[in-house]
Amino acid sequence: MTLQEIKRSMNRTVLYKGGEYKLVGCIFRQNEKTGDYYYQAELLDLSSGRSTVICRLEEVEKRNESDS
Repeated sequence: MTLQEIKRSMNRTVLYKGGEYKLVGCIFRQNEKTGDYYYQAELLDLSSGRSTVICRLEEVEKRNESDS
């Protein structure tokens, strides 16, 4: 997922490692050692509704509109 897709995908179902999750947040961080900046996605597990996953933004896929 790209930064441009975040706003359109917020609070919607996305795909991560073959499962469906709800994108509930985007985290902006800085690596203390290198000073590089990076983004992470905060995902709510739809199968349980209780688990949250923090992962690389690049690992998240936008679900196709035709998928239901």
